[in-house]
Amino acid sequence: MKIVTITTSLLCCAFALPFAVAGDVQQFTKYADSMEFIKTDSPWRWGNDNLDLQHIAGIHLETYDGYQAFTEAFGLQQLVDINPDPHIVEINLEAREDYVEMVPGVPSKVYTYNGAVPGPLIRGTVGDTLIVHFTNNLPEPTTIHWHGLRLPADMDGSSMSQNPIPPGESFTYEFELKEASLFWYHPHVRSNEQVEKGLAGALLVSEKKESVNSFIRATEQKILVLDDVLLDEHGQVEEFFTGTTEEVLLKKIDGRSGNTLLVNGREMPTLHVKSGVPMRWRMVNIANTRFMRVVVPGHELTRIGGDGGLLEMAFQDGEDVFLVPGQRADIMFVPKGEPGSELIVYWKDSVRGRHTIDIMDNGMVMMGDDEMDGDYPDIPLMRLIFEKNYKPAKELELPEQLRTIEAIDTTDATEITLTFDHSMPMADGTIKFLINGKTFSEVTSDDAPDAQVGEIQIWNLVNMTGGDHPFHLHGFFFQVLETLYKDQEGNVLEVVPAPQLENVDMVNLPSRNGPAGSVSLTRIAIDFSPAEGLTGADIEANGGVAVIEDADLAMGKRGRSGGWQFHCHILEHADTGMMSFVEVFQ
Repeated sequence: MKIVTITTSLLCCAFALPFAVAGDVQQFTKYADSMEFIKTDSPWRWGNDNLDLQHIAGIHLETYDGYQAFTEAFGLQQLVDINPDPHIVEINLEAREDYVEMVPGVPSKVYTYNGAVPGPLIRGTVGDTLIVHFTNNLPEPTTIHWHGLRLPADMDGSSMSQNPIPPGESFTYEFELKEASLFWYHPHVRSNEQVEKGLAGALLVSEKKESVNSFIRATEQKILVLDDVLLDEHGQVEEFFTGTTEEVLLKKIDGRSGNTLLVNGREMPTLHVKSGVPMRWRMVNIANTRFMRVVVPGHELTRIGGDGGLLEMAFQDGEDVFLVPGQRADIMFVPKGEPGSELIVYWKDSVRGRHTIDIMDNGMVMMGDDEMDGDYPDIPLMRLIFEKNYKPAKELELPEQLRTIEAIDTTDATEITLTFDHSMPMADGTIKFLINGKTFSEVTSDDAPDAQVGEIQIWNLVNMTGGDHPFHLHGFFFQVLETLYKDQEGNVLEVVPAPQLENVDMVNLPSRNGPAGSVSLTRIAIDFSPAEGLTGADIEANGGVAVIEDADLAMGKRGRSGGWQFHCHILEHADTGMMSFVEVFQ
């Protein structure tokens, strides 16, 4: 199906589309060509040709808002809202095996949502109800975790909140969208393998128009889903934990880094930009392990938001933006380039505590520091081409204050300490990742921290290892207070305050900066209150996996959750034990 066919079909009924009114088919075609959008002569396809007219028509391209939605998705599959109520977003989502070209010309057998990698972009507005009729047609059980969303405990999709959905079965997720930000969704069953095989997608919750600055609202935005995948010589997802014992241990200790970098499921996509015209990029890092430092050479990037939506104040972030796995960033900048020129946006390495592994003749495993850590070569990520209608550069017209964020009052907060560590690697390829000395399979309700609904707590997150660990908490935002570095005797060597007040669900726990016995300690404040519109009963979660009851909303029955999970978001670490849960009581 060629783009001209699509354009002609759409324009026949697109009464309000500006290009249609002007009759300028060529201009719309040019735009679509710049996105390399579902052309049969393109070296790749979207989701095995599943992005068809239905998916485009489903976002009402004949309206201006629909056209904006189409352009900002930058090739991500669009979903059909099957509910006419403007305040309900109701969609069908299917997990299934399919073939998708991530590398041009090479169909890779992967796991998909609705035949696409990454999965379809889900959209809503604060206050909307999201209803997802999910069907699992994979050969194994799965769930959907809604990363970053504050929602009822039985809708969280973790292994503490829901029994895995067997092959051939369905489950309906239903909850209200409480905050505006870019979130994402992915499985919480064998996450390291299912996410790597393709199961992840973005969820954009927009602010109500009256609650966001008009300049920000009017700025053209793009959704960028950043990922990498480890492919074998045949272009297929490499089997997990294969190779020599040293290689297997490295994939567990450092995590599984891919050899193919992707933006919205494409290797090295092209984005046409207008020089001098501001842009807004909504970015999410869905990679298993790779820390994403995205560099736009020669440009000043201004960060306006992150995990929990807009910041209080924008700040300039240099020419790069840094995202650990699972994290999001909302940036604005003004593209500047000569008409017809191109600019390569690239990935740049960062220090995160990679290791080396040597197995001695006597079977002893020696773990060392990777001297290349932070100095691996730059990798091209995407291409910007500057259109010929050059305009004088505009400044970002941002208000001094983007919104108000209330600091969590920690005056009488309960303090809890959680240690992140791992066992010594063994010559048989095994290693355990631990929180408070236990793997996730060993944690019981007696081990899990407790919180009362509405309670304020400070968590002291202690990293005892030589590697970074991106920490994620389900169901609640938190605020980072500071990070301390301590020596082997417990003396504080350095205190790094949080850069500014922000609601987040991710924070990187940096590696210790000394020998074994030294630590880093990151302090976070958590308010265990329900989001506005939820009740204490909605977020109550305790008792462990034995108490899980799946919701049956059609029958009016809420489920029951055994706890809210937290874990390292290097997925190989989480699935090898670095995960636990907090029990919330009324």
